[in-house]
Parts: sequence; C-alpha cells; structure tokens
Amino acid sequence: MSLLHALASRVETVRSDLPVAEVSVATGRLREATALLAATLESSAASSAAPLLASATSHLDAAAGALGRAGEELDRYLASVGVFASAASVVVSGSCPWADRVDVLTGQVGAARPAVEDLSVDLVLAASVRAALAGSAAGLRQVLVAAPPSVGWALGARAAGLLGVAEPALVRRGAADRLPALLPGLSASAGSALVSRALRLPAPSVSAHAADVAAVGVVLVSVVFGLTGRS
Repeated sequence: MSLLHALASRVETVRSDLPVAEVSVATGRLREATALLAATLESSAASSAAPLLASATSHLDAAAGALGRAGEELDRYLASVGVFASAASVVVSGSCPWADRVDVLTGQVGAARPAVEDLSVDLVLAASVRAALAGSAAGLRQVLVAAPPSVGWALGARAAGLLGVAEPALVRRGAADRLPALLPGLSASAGSALVSRALRLPAPSVSAHAADVAAVGVVLVSVVFGLTGRS
C-alpha cells in the first residue's frame, strides 16, 4: 500500500469514527424530553425548565453541525489528493419532526425549506407573530421551519405566558377566525381544544404534537396583540 493510500485509509477511519449518529440520537431524545416537558407544563403555572433543555439541545445541534462540517472537510481533503470517500462514510440526514409537522399545519408540505437559523425563542416568537398578524400562512411557516427544533419545542410555553392580558372570550373568537387560514392542516376540533387549554378554559382531552401547541400559541399571541394594539 502506498503512503498516499495509507493516509487516505487513516483519514477515512477518522471520518467514520466521528460520533455523528450518537449525537443525533442524543439530540432526538433530548428534543422528545423537551417536547414532553413543554406539553406537560403548558397548562401549569409552574416555572418551566423547557428553555434550559432547549439550550442544551441547541448545544447538541451545534455539535452535530460541527461534526458534519468536519466530515465534509475530511471528504474534501480526500478528494483533493485524488481519493474519494467511500459511500459508507456519507451520513444522510433524515426528516425533521418539527419542520415536518409545521409543513402539515400550514399546508405547505413539499415546499422548499429555508436554512435553519440560530435564533432565540423570543426572536422566533416575534417574527412568527408578525407573520400571523399579516395573515400569511406561508410567512408563518417560513419563520417556524427556519427555527432550530429545540427552539420550536419551547415556543408553546413562551407563547402561553403572553395570553393573560386579554379577555379569553375575545381571544377565542379571534382565534376561530384566524386559525383556519393560518393553520389549515389543524383539525377544527383539535384547534378548538388547544385554544381552550391555552386560555385555561374547560377543554376536552386532546393528544397534540408539540408543534401544534406552539403554532396555536403563536396564533393566539397574534390575536392578543391585535386586541391590545401591540405589534
């Protein structure tokens, strides 16, 4: 074996040993924990630890991104010396449960997605509320799918904290007008139950994806802002 091929073999070994899969699994499990905690505490007055979990997940997302970039650089090096990485070393990312559900909710399945941006919960909430106030399902979807999933999972809990400044009956009425246009993929019964739950009104039990809670929360905040003159 030539020195070049020996070096290439070593680089490929390093590439394949990068713990991309392990970090992805850890990130997925932490996202699930964040979603479960946010959904559990969404109807509670207790202080939520979801933002802390969201921060931890953001760090894992950053680590996964760094590992991916490291692998790409190793592949580029191999290509530059005339040796191409084996197909087995290529990691193909799967779908994103957060963005997938947002696509369904907003009726935008199959539309091109923007790159995920490193945004805080507050920035995503502000931008998504502006899109909701503008009545744009496409704009709302654009903001939400560009949010890191860890931020998306915490969005519902953050939105819930802004709903107590307007009369619940008025918010509910406004949401009934706005939800079908902004979230056409959400059933009327689920939407009604999630609105009632968010407003601390009697509501039937509903099993909802964390993205449903977050998206409905954004729409409700937009209604509150409309009622109170905020923008």
